Amino acid sequence: MLKMRVIPCLDVKDGRVVKGVNFNDLVDAGDPVAQARFYDEQGADELTFLDITASSDDRDTLFDVVSRTAEQVFMPLTVGGGCARSKISADCCWPAPIRCRSTRRR
Repeated sequence: MLKMRVIPCLDVKDGRVVKGVNFNDLVDAGDPVAQARFYDEQGADELTFLDITASSDDRDTLFDVVSRTAEQVFMPLTVGGGCARSKISADCCWPAPIRCRSTRRR
């Protein structure tokens, strides 16, 4: 029997977690590190950060937010947004188990 996994996704804009519908009418929802710590304490299996403006702003993802989070939680992290543009491989700048995923086509 398959085990159900809980993998929250935090939409991040300008270093803050935001909530909205279809990325419109965004409302600040707090500090991403504090939110990640909450999910870790509640037993989430993994956490995903989606930097919702990195690709459209043509910039790297928020490395500092992800690094601060990795210091506070003990669960795998997946990062989306801005990874395709990054000149530094996620394998070089972050210790495992952080993964950087990109779906943007060049």
